[in-house]
Amino acid sequence: MSEFVQVGVTAMRDPKTGKLLDQVPLYVEVIDGEEPELPEFDRLQFARDFMKKFRAQLSEEAKKTC
Repeated sequence: MSEFVQVGVTAMRDPKTGKLLDQVPLYVEVIDGEEPELPEFDRLQFARDFMKKFRAQLSEEAKKTC
């Protein structure tokens, strides 16, 4: 029988309201009692990606108001 370990949660947003919907747990399968390999979380790359999207959104909003 397979064993699964919860590694986090995720949630989608309601397209009409923008509010978060119910959270859904994320699992990885543990094979033969080994520790699951989890990807490294690169905070710097996450911040770069977030700021790129945030700037694009601000730019789009600025175009709408002009």
